[in-house]
Amino acid sequence: MFAPHTDVIGLSDPALHGNGPIGESHDDHYYVYMLTCAEAAAESFDTDRQILPPGLEDAEPSLFTAMVASAVDRTMLNGHDAVRLMQTEARLSSHYEAAKLATMVEVACSPTGDIDSGVKRDVEVIEYAADEIAAALTLTRRAAHTQLDLALSLKNRLADVWSKFSSGLVDVAKIRVLDDQLGHLPAETVATVTEQILEGAPEMTTGQLRARLARLVMKADPQGEAVQYQAGIEDRKIVIYANPDHTANIHASNLEPGRVTAAMTRINQQAQGLRNSDETRTLDQLRADVFLDLLEGNHPSRAKTAGGGVHLHVDLTTLSELSDAPGELAGYGPVIADIARKTAAAQAKTTWDYTVTDNGAVVTNGTTRYRPSAATKRSVSASYPTCIHPGCRMPVHNCDIDHRHPWVQGGPTHHNNLEPLCRHHHMLKHHSAWRLQRQPNGDHKWTSPLGHSYTTQQRAPPH
Repeated sequence: MFAPHTDVIGLSDPALHGNGPIGESHDDHYYVYMLTCAEAAAESFDTDRQILPPGLEDAEPSLFTAMVASAVDRTMLNGHDAVRLMQTEARLSSHYEAAKLATMVEVACSPTGDIDSGVKRDVEVIEYAADEIAAALTLTRRAAHTQLDLALSLKNRLADVWSKFSSGLVDVAKIRVLDDQLGHLPAETVATVTEQILEGAPEMTTGQLRARLARLVMKADPQGEAVQYQAGIEDRKIVIYANPDHTANIHASNLEPGRVTAAMTRINQQAQGLRNSDETRTLDQLRADVFLDLLEGNHPSRAKTAGGGVHLHVDLTTLSELSDAPGELAGYGPVIADIARKTAAAQAKTTWDYTVTDNGAVVTNGTTRYRPSAATKRSVSASYPTCIHPGCRMPVHNCDIDHRHPWVQGGPTHHNNLEPLCRHHHMLKHHSAWRLQRQPNGDHKWTSPLGHSYTTQQRAPPH
């Protein structure tokens, strides 16, 4: 049973932190910890399982957390503590990955030498340093270059990001998103954006982080992002290539976001229209077949559609060209002001839902043509642009609108009693042990079958 007495040894003990798990040796602390565990086990009536120290998953990576993670028998943890151990291991893993990249920089700046050489570093990266890294870590040359470039970027341009990485609060996948989004920006813009993004980054998925970063970058440097966009559009293209299983891929890149979301909406509508009791193809297979049919000039769908549409969130001042605040295309993410205005104009002859805001507050919403959606559904869509499960970014127009208080139990069909859930999370809510509670401040608290709580805020995107 792992339950150390915090008055003997605790997670906040500064002697346990040092430079991290591979810092100083603290064998004496470890022995005290193990003796404390033995004492606790002797006093416990529950000898069939082990218990993790309280707060372990939130502790700074240290020799103590590393030792606990390596000493515990995970097969003797209940499900709740198994989740906590997994979170601890993930944080340690990020810490070690950051340490590896830091050492990679040292290797890259070390001049020629051997086992007896003194400690020397060059200011610049040594030519062919990536080849040493590739050989030592059995990486391809390309992979070694990619990792070294990331390490140098973190050291030279993203020091604040590095700190979060080293503490294990963000993983390498999020680090790559941050590097990709911030790599082309001037130093002052990087500082502005990182100050706003880092606090909430640990609670975001990579998709949420990318969308939030894009919006912040657009606000911080709208002119620069417009130039980037125009340069990207100039590089639009389609390529085809073969797979090892002899199938083929078609890849279109650098397209206009408004047209892409409208096209994807049409494909979804056509695919949904083909679904019936006799259809054996999955929805993904149907989308792929519809995509090719449309390109070949065929129109296989039995669905009655109003054409490809988009759901656009945009500030009133952006539409009136009084500001360059970015807009939001559901299912795609943030777009620069110019794209938002062009998307609104381009959709004039088709069905599209709009939400107009003023400093983030919803002013109005509706549908431009054809039979509009129910006013209540539009109201729900304006407040919740995506599924309300933590991390899910399924756009509201592809979600089920679920009654918070069941309709069969008298729950009203009113926007205050409705919320969007994608089909998977709709089934999760009603056919699993997950529980959902709406908090007084509007947050949504999900409790997992293993007793962990996750809170999400899904409101209209900020401006």
